Amino acid sequence: MLAIHERLAELFTLSRQRRLTASEEAEQQQCLYVNASYCWEMSRLHNESLLADLTGDTAWQQELSEQMLELRDTGRLPKRGK
Repeated sequence: MLAIHERLAELFTLSRQRRLTASEEAEQQQCLYVNASYCWEMSRLHNESLLADLTGDTAWQQELSEQMLELRDTGRLPKRGK
């Protein structure tokens, strides 16, 4: 779980207790944006990994698995060319 997921849960919990401040609402929107980007990127990697498996490209699949781990752990993809 990324820090943005924890913060998003915290902001959601606060919003159930009281109205969020303008700053908190802006932060919630930023967290939602980052979360959506994270989900799309993870989905892309997962789909490419499936394609690598179906085509028998184990090197590509290993590279994608490493990228998924990096994304899951840090929220960022490694720079290309590594």
